[in-house]
Amino acid sequence: MNVPLDRIQVSRLIEDLWQLVNIPSPSGRERQVAFAYADLLARAGARVEVDESNPDSPSVIGRLRGNRPGKTLQLAGHLDHIDVPHAPPARTATTIAARGVGDMKGGLAGILEIVRVLVETGCDFPGNVLVTAYGLHEAPIGDSSTLIGLIKRGVKGDAAIVAEQIHDTEGKIVLEGKGQAIWNVRVQREGEACHELNYPLTAPDLFSAALAIGGAIRDERHRLAAIPPRPGLLSAESLFIGQMHYGDFYNRMPVSCTWQGTRRWNPDKTFADVQQGLCDVVAKTPLPKGISASVSWRLTGESFALDPSELIVTAQRQAIETLVGGPVKSVGIAAVADTSRLIPMGGVPTVLSGFDNEFAHADHEMVRLDRLPGAARMLLLIAWNYLHQAAGE
Repeated sequence: MNVPLDRIQVSRLIEDLWQLVNIPSPSGRERQVAFAYADLLARAGARVEVDESNPDSPSVIGRLRGNRPGKTLQLAGHLDHIDVPHAPPARTATTIAARGVGDMKGGLAGILEIVRVLVETGCDFPGNVLVTAYGLHEAPIGDSSTLIGLIKRGVKGDAAIVAEQIHDTEGKIVLEGKGQAIWNVRVQREGEACHELNYPLTAPDLFSAALAIGGAIRDERHRLAAIPPRPGLLSAESLFIGQMHYGDFYNRMPVSCTWQGTRRWNPDKTFADVQQGLCDVVAKTPLPKGISASVSWRLTGESFALDPSELIVTAQRQAIETLVGGPVKSVGIAAVADTSRLIPMGGVPTVLSGFDNEFAHADHEMVRLDRLPGAARMLLLIAWNYLHQAAGE
């Protein structure tokens, strides 16, 4: 097979990336970047449609048909970035810095370049390429409803590559991932907020109750950390406290306190399995009369385990051996990527192949331009290997 790696033009990739990062796309407000990406994808040669089921967060669907029958490979990525301030996009001879450049507009630009190369070589490959670009990925605003909607509609591949997380030189394949959910525990007293002088010392002590709940959550965190992880590629499960909100003014007695954090679990459990544990911890914590506590959740991504014999895994392993050399290492990740939707919810074997995500979510988010050529070659070679091997070529 004559893989057209030399047809990749990094200058085009960089220009696409620069155009994309100059369009802000915080979660839930991706409309402008979605239509810009749809235009770029159409000009690259794909047949494109825009799904506006969520008008503020449309999904872009691109299709490219090879010149002979075969499987469908999905190239996937999210259009949104975290809604945290960043300096205006800046470009030097060696870097591009902007919110969303590493997570994950570099990967989206890489997908565009792969489509161009395949078109320029006459779509001389078996099967089909399906491109999906969607928003609402970044929690807590993002709930992955757009990607889940595509999955439910059957807009998915026989296998997929998500263009983020693992970099081309790392020689790693992600075979396992932790599930993650955001939990909120609300401790509430009866009555209304009032001036401190109007709240008697004999009334229910909300602050002490909130501390008792926080202590119980802390103890559960330590208990989980002490349990040896299941055999595999991941560390122990975790329960993390990230925020506590109590009060809104210096001399007002509040009516509630909210704790918030994350719960992460391994592939031997599901989201349904872990919810009850924290609910039991809260329910068993003694509280004064007039004070109650409740738990709510938002699923960020389900846990997954990928069979190492899947063809897309073999395709990635061979690409790494060709471009990087051995040994290839199988790893697990605690961070949530779209493997946490495509594998457990869509039944789509999916690997990660990123474009310099090291500074994702950082105060100074950037990509190093010298990292992009290798990332693009890796993405193209994985796709090429999969499509041809799936067709028996």
